[in-house]
Amino acid sequence: MTRKPIQTRLSVLETENTITLGAAAWDGSFRDRLDYDRQDILTKAITAWRANPIARRIIEITTEFVLGDGFSFSAPPEVEKLLRPFWDHPLNALDQQLPEWADEAWRTGDLFLLLSVDPGGQVYVRALPSESIGVIDTRENDYRQETFYRRDALDENPYPAFSPCSVSGHPSPFVLHFPLNRAVGASFGESDLAPALYWIGLYRQWLEDRARLNYFRQMFSYILQRPFGNQAEKEKYMREFRTRMPTRSGIVLGLDPEESLSVLNPNLASAEAEMDGLALKRMIAAGVGMPLHFLAEPESATRTTAESASAPTFKRFKRRQQYLANVVQTLLQSVYALQRANFQLTSTPACPAIHILTPDITEKDNATLAIAVQRIVTAFAPLYNAKLIEPKEFIRLVYRFVAESLPEQIGEFAPLNVRGGVKLPTADPTDPQ
Repeated sequence: MTRKPIQTRLSVLETENTITLGAAAWDGSFRDRLDYDRQDILTKAITAWRANPIARRIIEITTEFVLGDGFSFSAPPEVEKLLRPFWDHPLNALDQQLPEWADEAWRTGDLFLLLSVDPGGQVYVRALPSESIGVIDTRENDYRQETFYRRDALDENPYPAFSPCSVSGHPSPFVLHFPLNRAVGASFGESDLAPALYWIGLYRQWLEDRARLNYFRQMFSYILQRPFGNQAEKEKYMREFRTRMPTRSGIVLGLDPEESLSVLNPNLASAEAEMDGLALKRMIAAGVGMPLHFLAEPESATRTTAESASAPTFKRFKRRQQYLANVVQTLLQSVYALQRANFQLTSTPACPAIHILTPDITEKDNATLAIAVQRIVTAFAPLYNAKLIEPKEFIRLVYRFVAESLPEQIGEFAPLNVRGGVKLPTADPTDPQ
């Protein structure tokens, strides 16, 4: 006996005003899910970034892999005509601001972009320090629908959130908020450094202790043994002996048969010191999702092991790249909507396709993709020539293995000649090549 699926239907269509998923506590009062001192975490994160080389390098490595040679965008000509002046404006210069935005997002877990419009319709954007926003107001029925951003609970002049539903006459300035590492039910994101701050501090203290220990370990004193008649004779002899002590390397010191000279130094060696330092660094690497060799700690002499350890990190960088690409795309969509409304451009599309062009995470991706495409073309060319696979499906597979988007328009092409190698079709089917 088969069970029939249970079908449910809403009696009233759900809208942004009626959604109530996870919006409030059981008593009806909204509060942030996580009770923690956010300002304290932000202060520790910026302090570690400024003073600790490991924290600074963690942020730098993430930005370097995510941004690569820089972001760009593509859009229909009439849309790009509006957005390109915004992107290249000297007061915007997004190519220069993007690294700062990326560092701020990884360092604090939030990115607040302040947009303003001058009387001529030019839009300007600046990133706000995350510490300057202490309270986020949301709709009573949904914590993800943000309305205002306040410096603190008593702030009477908050920044309004951008509302795409009311672009015409939208107040300026306004804020776009992009949280990172946000827990469900929380308003703010969390820093990438947050789980590693404690261990970064311990590692710094451990290094200081080791440096101090090494300083005292190099200290020593001479011990002179010989018989003395009384204390006065001892003090006089010691004063004379100090003048005979070597002042530089290579000098020979002669001793009487009844004299014995030795050195006293502290025994402060610790056999577990290396393992302790490595354990602390492992906790830091695990907290930020990076292998140890990214933090100047070689794990293995084999290349295969290093590449395997880097794979999860590259996937993490890819997610960060998707986050930053969403930031840029949302920003450009908001700017376009504002300028379209300000200049009353009714002939342009209301929701154009704006694509963000991002670089490869690693250079090795290109070589791997090239091998994958060569193999997929060689394997599926006979199927295509035998008309067992449609041309569009064949192209879809090729573009999938090259990690590119499928073109909107696909033309007809000639059979593939795979004798002696793969030869892609040309524009003219009668071309002997």
